[in-house]
Amino acid sequence: MIEMKPWKWAILAISAYVILVIAYIPAAHVASYVQNNNPKLPMVIGQVEGTLWTGKVDKIITQGIVMNNLRWDLSPWSLLVGKVSVDLNGGKIRESEQAYVKGNISASLFNLQSIGARELKLFLPARSVMAQLPLPVPVTADGRFRVDIEEFEFNNACVNLIGKGSWLKGTVSGPSGVIDFGNFDAKLTCEGEQFAIQIEPANKLNLDAKVLLSVAGKYKIDGRFKPSNDMPREVQQAANFFGAADSDGFRKINL
Repeated sequence: MIEMKPWKWAILAISAYVILVIAYIPAAHVASYVQNNNPKLPMVIGQVEGTLWTGKVDKIITQGIVMNNLRWDLSPWSLLVGKVSVDLNGGKIRESEQAYVKGNISASLFNLQSIGARELKLFLPARSVMAQLPLPVPVTADGRFRVDIEEFEFNNACVNLIGKGSWLKGTVSGPSGVIDFGNFDAKLTCEGEQFAIQIEPANKLNLDAKVLLSVAGKYKIDGRFKPSNDMPREVQQAANFFGAADSDGFRKINL
């Protein structure tokens, strides 16, 4: 049997007591405090039930994106090693106008810049996401963005990322009607300290490109594309803005 000095038992007991007190604070009190003290918080939090340990919120709205019935479970063991590890499950996976999430998110209690995720699945409505992007011209897009993250580590920069991304049943509203772009798939990784999105060319634009995104929001796009022959005339005409096609019919993208 391992013997411990009285003062060590006291520290362990106090630590356990503090963790239990914090964990069993009603989550509604915490949510109310956060919203009241952060008037510029870019989200609306609905009715909250449960505790910090385990609970749910009936609705969260942020940047026009709605997620219903978000549940969480916080691991008590993670707190003992200085981390917050939370399992999330919320939204509707088959409702295209809602967000959906399932997986684990973690963060260090000693370094707020250090966060991670594993086995995380996320669906977001394309229309709401595209509306937030600083595009040169307004674009009304539909469909759904899907992100599957196997592993993710972030510490002031992209440290490790293994995942996939997709634009499912993508459409864009054009002058002559709705244009069907189908599906786009991409591989998600880290390249240096930046996020890298490698778009796979098996799509209606034959788009083969790499997008590099920094933490500061700066991006670089390098690749090429060639609209398939069944794409509408306006798509073929829009391709001319990227310059002349090469001998294989591809146009370069360098932004």
